[in-house]
Formats: sequence, C-alpha cells, structure tokens
Amino acid sequence: MWFSNLICYKFKQDISYAQDGFEKALEQDTFRPCGSQDLSTFGWTKALGKHGHSLSHFSQNAILVCAKREEKVLPAAVINDLLAEKIEHIEIEENRPVKKKEKDELKENLLHSLLPQAFKKSSLQFAFIDLEKGWLVVNSGSFNKAEELLALLRKSLGTLPVVPAFVNFDLGLFLTNWLTEFNPPEGFAIGQDAELVEADENGGQVKLKQHDLASDEVKNHLENGKVVTKLAFDWRERVKFMLQDDGSIKRLNYSETLKEENADIPKEDMAVKLDADFILASEEIKLLLEELVSSLGDPEDMLA
Repeated sequence: MWFSNLICYKFKQDISYAQDGFEKALEQDTFRPCGSQDLSTFGWTKALGKHGHSLSHFSQNAILVCAKREEKVLPAAVINDLLAEKIEHIEIEENRPVKKKEKDELKENLLHSLLPQAFKKSSLQFAFIDLEKGWLVVNSGSFNKAEELLALLRKSLGTLPVVPAFVNFDLGLFLTNWLTEFNPPEGFAIGQDAELVEADENGGQVKLKQHDLASDEVKNHLENGKVVTKLAFDWRERVKFMLQDDGSIKRLNYSETLKEENADIPKEDMAVKLDADFILASEEIKLLLEELVSSLGDPEDMLA
C-alpha cells in the first residue's frame, strides 16, 4: 500500500461513487489469464490481493483499485533467429529471394505457433481515488502505463473526467527558481539529488547524486543557463521524493516514524494492516499533493 512513484490526476468535477455500483462496473473487466493466442491481458484484480474479497477497496473517502497485466515472453532474438532459418530454408529450397511481405507473414505465423508455449509474466498496478479532494493517483513511474490503467478505468466506469494534475504549471521553472534561490516552499526541504540540463535541446546534462546542491558548483551551472528537470525534496521529514518537470513524482521514501504508526497491528490481521497502511499512505500523499499544488499558486498568475 506504500506507493513508490506517483502519476497524479485531478477530476474536473465533483465525484461520488457508490461501492456496489463501482464494484459492478469493475467486474465487467475482471482480469483473465492469457489464452493460447493472447500476447497479453489486462484487467482488475482484488485490491487487497489474497487478503481481500473485492476488486475495489473503499476506506475513508478513498478507493483503492489494482490492475493486473499478464503477458507472454517471446524474446526478439529467438524470433529473429527462427525467422532467419525459415527464410534461408525457402531461399535455398526454392532458389528465390523472400520479399518483405512474405517475411512479415512468416513472422506472424511464427509468433502464433510459439505463443501457446511462451513463458508468462505478470505485474500489478495500484491506484487510488480520493473522493474528497478529487485526486486520482497511480502508483507508476510511467505516464504511458498510468494511461493504460486510466483507459481501463474509463472503460469500466463509462467516463473518467480527469486531467494531469500539473498540466497548467511550468514545473521546470519552479524547480529552477527554487534551486537557484535555494528557497523551496514551506514544509519542503531541498534534498541532495538533482538533474540539470542546458536549455538547448541538444545540450548537456548534469546529474547530481548525494551532492551539496547549495554549492558554488551548482550555482555556476544555473548561472550558465542550465534548468532543473529533477529535484529531490524532503517533505516535513515524513516523505522524501524526486519531483520531475513532467509532473511525475518518483522514489518516494517514507520515514520510519510514519511506517511504524501501524507496526502494532499483528500479522494475523493482515487485511486490517493493509487497510490501515492504505489509509496512512493515501492521507500522507494527499496532504503532500495539496501543499505542493498550493505552493505553485494560481496557474493564471503565470500568464499575467
């Protein structure tokens, strides 16, 4: 339940979901394993895994969901080697070159013949909806993967009126100003990791790890026109993270004090602990996001 990467969205209108209706909507797209000719499948699975009974978990104005992907593993190198053998065999036996269209057909037939015996791998992707403030947060470091989950949720619910949370802000400008002035928003402390790039598209990059970001070296980079694309923060000594100029939040690291708040719940009550951890983590994330967005001000002011 401890989200490690965040792709955040905001609902464009007030939302209200009833648990029974929401659950029935997700049941339309329940996960199923790959069939013999499926390259991959994607659907909803139990939000609390083996410790739960439903696809959605409603708890304190938040809804936890989990999507599962299963895909066949067909290494490209293996496919290419087998294809090359088939092409060579035809060219020798029939004394003619194999053209592109025929190569594509051979490859397609090869894929279908190998799919039933291919290895499978699966992955889980969690997200939660905040019914109070209208957040939709996906535990992912990739916008593409987050959009896949949103597409599935939109298919199940029929509509999903959300937009990327930071779409109206030039986060690169904020990150650069905060580091240049070494003056982050209240409650946020600048960490020791950052990435700077030259404004030119073909410009160089500077990656700083465990570095004193207040040093003259960093100041020189900024004075020479480099802009900040990634910057580490410590929020109220409770959550450390990396904020990127595309709006993604990565490498969340929760303080031991925070994680120990539910340490007294016995392992025998795992469903209770998972619920408590979800409440704790989601509430922290919502507070962090609310303070972060508040520090950015009104996007209209940026255009003034």
